[in-house]
Amino acid sequence: MTFRFVLPLSDTDLQALMTTHTYGKKPALRRRAHAIVLSHQGHTINQICNILSVTRETVSLWFDAWEAQGLEGLSDKPRTGRPSIYSDEERERLRALIEEQPHQLKAIQAQLQQETGKCSSTMTIKRALKKTGYSFKRARQSLKDGRDETDFRNTQGLLAELQRWEARGEADLYYFDESGFSQSSVLPYTWSPVGYPRKMPAYSRSQRLNVLGFLSRQGKLIYHSTTDTVTTEVVIEAFDHFITCKSPDNFAIVAMDNASVHRSALFQRKRQEWLNQRVYVIYLSSYSPELNLIEILWRKVKYEWLPLTAYESFHSLRHHVQKVLSGYGREYRISFV
Repeated sequence: MTFRFVLPLSDTDLQALMTTHTYGKKPALRRRAHAIVLSHQGHTINQICNILSVTRETVSLWFDAWEAQGLEGLSDKPRTGRPSIYSDEERERLRALIEEQPHQLKAIQAQLQQETGKCSSTMTIKRALKKTGYSFKRARQSLKDGRDETDFRNTQGLLAELQRWEARGEADLYYFDESGFSQSSVLPYTWSPVGYPRKMPAYSRSQRLNVLGFLSRQGKLIYHSTTDTVTTEVVIEAFDHFITCKSPDNFAIVAMDNASVHRSALFQRKRQEWLNQRVYVIYLSSYSPELNLIEILWRKVKYEWLPLTAYESFHSLRHHVQKVLSGYGREYRISFV
């Protein structure tokens, strides 16, 4: 009986096939490369069929393709696929409908069927939308439409200049904001086995730990925490604590948002007093949270640095929040470009 094997492989071809078998992007290509390597190693076609669970005809076709075109012959050629159910005009209509009702796919499916007379599944509509550059993602709340763009650009320029002052040692620049932590907060994403999402106890009511922080781009964080509601008086307490912690010889500039507790008459009086202690408060452009760098810190703490065990009790949550914040600059860092 005559056995068929592929022609002897050069070292270069063998290396290319081994790499494709291990790292090839498509399973079919990896299997075909494996078959050629097995034949080179002396396995018969019947043995290869048993190893890869394919027919003799399939293996013979792989051998022919390899000997005719090499590695390129083992790759699947581009295929036209099934013709699209929708014409270009109908796809444009689909885009118009999705702009009107971006979250109502079944309603769009019914409307499109009524207008075109073509019946298609929601999966077909999803594929058509993806081909036209659409993706399905959770809608995001944004304050951008409410802000003054000129004021936003001016504030950006001011912060850039203050950062240059800081680099020259002329002033310390801090970003101030408040953030709340509770057991009912949004939990972070976690890895878990498919079909077994990680479950955490649900808390309809929980105490809230409010943290008022002053963050510099140089790795310094000064914070004040409380379980009380954040009022102007609480903000003033945080500033008084900040003044005792900052260098008395350095001029500090604190950038903050326009919350009502930051604009009250009492706060404005204290703002004038703090000038005597070398602290100057500036306000960021309204509706511009992206200008306040401490927002990055809050996201890091809540979604990356806090362990899941922190949410088991309020005592545990407060302990871990304070542990993370106290370790900022050593165990925990943010690199600002």
